[in-house]
Amino acid sequence: MKKDLLKILKYVLIGVSIYLAVLLIEICCIYTVQKDNTWNYLKDFWNWYKTLFF
Repeated sequence: MKKDLLKILKYVLIGVSIYLAVLLIEICCIYTVQKDNTWNYLKDFWNWYKTLFF
């Protein structure tokens, strides 16, 4: 039972690490294109995303 729990925890940590790495790469790509406008671009994107679902 303990080995199974550790195995599940290991896969969860690997999944979260991959997700964070992809998110960091995406933000770096957005920064490369937008430069100083990155924060405004992300705020506009999330505002659009919220209006899409609400």
